Amino acid sequence: MLKVSDLSLSYKKKNVIKNASFEVAEGSIIGLLGSNGSGKSTLLSAIAGIKKPDSGNISINDINLNDNPTAYKKMFGYATQENPLIEELTGMDNLLVWSPYKKDEIQKIISAPPLSNLGVHKFLDKKVSSMSGGMKKRLALTSILMSDPKVLLMDEPFSALDMVARYDIMEYIIAFKNAGGTVIIASHEDMVLKACDKVLFINKGIVRPAVTNDDFDFIDILRSSLENER
Repeated sequence: MLKVSDLSLSYKKKNVIKNASFEVAEGSIIGLLGSNGSGKSTLLSAIAGIKKPDSGNISINDINLNDNPTAYKKMFGYATQENPLIEELTGMDNLLVWSPYKKDEIQKIISAPPLSNLGVHKFLDKKVSSMSGGMKKRLALTSILMSDPKVLLMDEPFSALDMVARYDIMEYIIAFKNAGGTVIIASHEDMVLKACDKVLFINKGIVRPAVTNDDFDFIDILRSSLENER
């Protein structure tokens, strides 16, 4: 169980997250919906232990970020919007940089479910500079997942991807959940929101109570209102 309690965070004297409190059950997919600049990325960074909150607590399975940051951070994999890959290296060389495993171990891990859903084992010999955007996104996600996180945080993972890449990544997300993993994903994609167990809304730093997929009409209404605020 991930618990966020009374979390507040400011940036350049501006309150970006305001007293956020919510819980995320193990083995669930949670959507994070909000307009640009609403605080989605900041909230994900705080949960990942990258940005330090001004106040409040975050814990997972009773491991508190403030009390034991090293053990806490090991529980998470964070797929940001930035590309962390080294363009001059091959896919395999990038995985060797980002993981503690040897080449044969990496090949075995990524060729077996659920990581095989991403299809990275098919283009490991290519240089990153010659890969498509979808290949790069899948490789970057694989590099994060090599550490076997319990919670996967994803910030707009489907931007600028074709349908094949979107399907492959979505297939992995569902497989990750079915294996007991937890996913928090910032996205406006219908494909993602329909797969979510619950959706959190963030607007001007305020996180609203989660709603379930049974309230999808309500989700559409809120999404439209957020789009109008851009």
